[in-house]
Amino acid sequence: MLAAAARTALVLVGAMASAAAVGGDQAGRTDVLSRLGAYVDAWERELGSVVADETYEQTVVRTLRSGSVRGASGPPREARLLTSEFTLIHFDEGVSEWIGFRDVKLVDGKPVAVPGPTLNELMNDAQLTWRERWARVRDMSAAFNLGSIARDVNLPTFALAALRTVNQPRFSYSTPRTERLDGELLTAIDLRERVRPTLVSSVDGRDVPLAGTVWFDAHDGRVHRTEVHVRDRVPAPKESGNEHSAPDQDLSSRITVVFGAAPTVQAWVPLGMRERYDNAWGEVTTGRATYANYRRFRTSGRMLRPGA
Repeated sequence: MLAAAARTALVLVGAMASAAAVGGDQAGRTDVLSRLGAYVDAWERELGSVVADETYEQTVVRTLRSGSVRGASGPPREARLLTSEFTLIHFDEGVSEWIGFRDVKLVDGKPVAVPGPTLNELMNDAQLTWRERWARVRDMSAAFNLGSIARDVNLPTFALAALRTVNQPRFSYSTPRTERLDGELLTAIDLRERVRPTLVSSVDGRDVPLAGTVWFDAHDGRVHRTEVHVRDRVPAPKESGNEHSAPDQDLSSRITVVFGAAPTVQAWVPLGMRERYDNAWGEVTTGRATYANYRRFRTSGRMLRPGA
């Protein structure tokens, strides 16, 4: 992750906490959630052997907002185009979990490389703990993000963490309802994270609970669209010569992903992602990504622990 003193951050952490029971009446939801969780669990294993080309445009617009304790820092507008390969990586140590990985090849058409070891070197470095490997893989995906809002949740598979069977007890879910999406009748369900620590944290470790909506086929659990949003209260910096802290300010984000068929791999995959991050001091970061040219590895995408 890009680091800077004035940055705010949304950081994905491993879902290592033991599941806590969700209270309340789950009648009418249990079967639907069971199918949804089973679908996501199997889907991640299937997509672990698939890679896609990602074309990802990020834009930052900065304006000075009335009442803000600090102004947006940087030019009024910036844009960046990332060309990458995207896949899923599996961790066998500490937590059995898949994490999306963005391997950036080009920035604005120019070849780039993340400094330090390659992914394979990192995953097979016996001197690192699995937590250190997890953090470095996460940071590699975010290394070329644009703007002062540091983040590593901008991955098309991010929302699926809230739907895994093992993570469902962390969330409360609404009663399923029927909605028409792109001309198709689907089941929609809202989710809100209840358990602490949360799956996402701020740069200084504060819990940042997830909320959102998923649209899916209730018969088989196939996900058609996900939308997650988080809101964080960001501590404002103290002004020089003023011993009193300014009021905390809001940081909000929304990430929407659309899924569809990829005939080349005979699988249901992310096709597009849109995102928006809005902070109170006048910086709006937006992103639009598309995914194409899905193909399978010759070998499994499952990453084994060193020495395995």
